[in-house]
Amino acid sequence: MLSRLATVTGQVTEALESYRFADAARLLYAFAWNDFCDYYVEMTKARFAVADQRPVAQRVLAHVLDSLLRLLHPIVPFLTEEVWQLLNKVAPERGLAGLGSSAAADPSPSPSLRGRRSAESVCIADWPQADASRIDATIEEQFADFQGVLGAVRELRMSQNIPPRQPVKFRVRCDEATARLLEPMQPYFTQMAKATCTAWGPNASPPDVAATGQVAGARGAIEVHVDVSRFIDVGAERARLAKQLEQLRGFAKSIEGKLGNESFVTRAPAEVVQQQRDKLAEIHRQIESVEAALAKLQARR
Repeated sequence: MLSRLATVTGQVTEALESYRFADAARLLYAFAWNDFCDYYVEMTKARFAVADQRPVAQRVLAHVLDSLLRLLHPIVPFLTEEVWQLLNKVAPERGLAGLGSSAAADPSPSPSLRGRRSAESVCIADWPQADASRIDATIEEQFADFQGVLGAVRELRMSQNIPPRQPVKFRVRCDEATARLLEPMQPYFTQMAKATCTAWGPNASPPDVAATGQVAGARGAIEVHVDVSRFIDVGAERARLAKQLEQLRGFAKSIEGKLGNESFVTRAPAEVVQQQRDKLAEIHRQIESVEAALAKLQARR
């Protein structure tokens, strides 16, 4: 989260300095709603329940919220001031100085956040500065892929009307590098979606009866297969897969037509043509996956 905070701080600052106010608002909305509220706050709850982890978790959470309020203040001044005053009551002194190792002791470049008392008002607080040394692209990729897979599991649960408290199992087909990044996140899948992954990587085959979704991962497409054998209406799932198969075949036919057009192939930039070929190969792979899932369901008749 500290890496994402540093990245977004730099992006928002640059957008505001370039008078791209809509871009700044979009970046802050995505960070506040998706990264902070939807995921980080939820992930932190488990640490609050452990006595020796609670103080650090609380201080990091207050630090991120502090910086977020500063970033949001030019866009939503009254709301951020109200939340700032509430934050001052529960955490009047904020910052991460003295936590953990020296490398992580003080991730904030702002003097007002180094364990000092916060400003009386957010409107007179220092603007947060992005610290490039805190940015870790690998961690951010891991977090983004985790968000995508968790979101897919949740959507598939909802689409199959699986009760929220009912545990489910799922499998993730992805490359080895993505699997290595995602596997350590298993406790959070359990905590936030009551879901347990039983297989990761390129050889993770779908369960016999699965609801399938796809995520655009940092290193390519990620397939998510939720085992719904205990919950599914087989007839309805067959119909859903048949519709998905029809759509994929339509997409493939459209791209094949484009690639079969000599004028397009000879006149379009080589990278554009290659992108279409890569896209077609990916769609054919998806078609094979859906056909296999449909065949398994047909066998259950």
